[in-house]
Amino acid sequence: MNLDALLAESAVNTTVLAGSFLVYTLAIVGVGLYSAKFAKRSDEDYFLAGRGLGPWIAALSASASSESGWVTLGLVGLAFSSGVQAYWIIPGCLLGFIFNWFFLAGRLNDQSRELGALTIPDYFSRRFKERLPVLRFISVVVILVAMMLYVAAQFAAAGKSFSALSDQVSYQNGVLIGAAIVLIYTVSGGFRAACWTDFVQAFLMVGTLVVFPIYLLIHEGGFSATFQTLREVDPALLHFTPEKSGLAFFGFLLGSVALGINFGYSGQPHVLVRFMSLRSRKEARLAGIISVVWGLLVYWGAVTVGLVAREMAARGEDWAQVMLDPDSKQNELALVFSAMHLLPSALSGLVLAAVLAAICSTADSQLVVAGSSVASDLLGGKSGKTGQLLLNRITIFVLGVVAVLLVISEEVEVYTYVLTYGWAVMGAAFGPQMILALMWKRASYAGCVAGMLTGFVVAILWKALLDNKIGDVEVYNLPLAFAAATLVNVAVSWLTPPKPQDCP
Repeated sequence: MNLDALLAESAVNTTVLAGSFLVYTLAIVGVGLYSAKFAKRSDEDYFLAGRGLGPWIAALSASASSESGWVTLGLVGLAFSSGVQAYWIIPGCLLGFIFNWFFLAGRLNDQSRELGALTIPDYFSRRFKERLPVLRFISVVVILVAMMLYVAAQFAAAGKSFSALSDQVSYQNGVLIGAAIVLIYTVSGGFRAACWTDFVQAFLMVGTLVVFPIYLLIHEGGFSATFQTLREVDPALLHFTPEKSGLAFFGFLLGSVALGINFGYSGQPHVLVRFMSLRSRKEARLAGIISVVWGLLVYWGAVTVGLVAREMAARGEDWAQVMLDPDSKQNELALVFSAMHLLPSALSGLVLAAVLAAICSTADSQLVVAGSSVASDLLGGKSGKTGQLLLNRITIFVLGVVAVLLVISEEVEVYTYVLTYGWAVMGAAFGPQMILALMWKRASYAGCVAGMLTGFVVAILWKALLDNKIGDVEVYNLPLAFAAATLVNVAVSWLTPPKPQDCP
């Protein structure tokens, strides 16, 4: 049965569903535009919300901006296809949360204030007191390339979600609608708008991914009934670890579906700027606790929805059969389809809104970071305040358009696209360099440049040339590129140690 037929037979009242979704969308755009009223005409306010974020807004906006459509679509689809192995994502991600908030956040907050840094490229440049903007330029290039790919994946997720809403909305039109929603409030409000809207979206995401999976489990008779059906269909769905050994098992552990993902958290500029914008480093600990609890709930919920949706497909639910076809690429819509067919239309509209919330909360933050990189880091304020803010907005708009063009012609797998391209590239290019700059006094300027280039190039070439494989063994590009960048940075730093006065 094809998707159009499913929608035609569904009991969903698309008018009511679209209405509830529209109310949410207008509310989010309104929050973003309203927040712009509180913005001051200063770089620090536009790029860092005046360094005045409290722990709740910092924690939830950072969490929501890092957990995008790859969670509400991609992770749900992964659980649908691979089973309980998808629960590995919980320690894989939470280790990154813990390291970021309890080891990096306070240090970055202190040093960025002391240096007067407004962006991540600005921090690196000031930290190593570079004379020519080589490191700053490399940082901007990495951000623009990686953010463009990352944002493109978010718009692809929007296209899939909107096309599931109605057979009258094509994937291409869905991409355009999602991009328009994000760009409207991001262009006007900057970082403050991104943080306020992300804060609201984080609550909607956690509410949906806690309440709805519990509802599904009750509806299907709990985990025992769900697992019994899955065991009868395919026992491999209940194997927490794959039946692999040696290098293959090691590759799984450090892969994008397990522990390998945590290597990326220390290198995401749209997350790191939240640490810079905290009111003080003292609030990082509370923010970290909030963030970890939020992440635990969201990941558990996303995986559980995927498992129950697979169980319903195995039981023969007509609406779920289309997701069993790997060529249809519809398994990433398990959350949306389940809500549309099991909830009243008004509530299913809120679930779709939660999917859009995950998309928007990442895309808006990334666009702001990319815009600030061009306006602040490349120009260095040479165009004046008005010209700098105008260039920032133009960059956000242009980057959004390019991101749309990357995915509008063909649907992509959101989970793979995000974690292999945007997440891996930024994680390897910035992660080791950020850790060493904050925690190792001997880290040098030359080491940072060499490490950043190594992480950027290895992450891209490993995927492009070898497709993340050694023979038949999957080797995720992020841990590999992260390790290479770290070794190069340390080796070059030992050979070119900084002068004592260059250390923060």
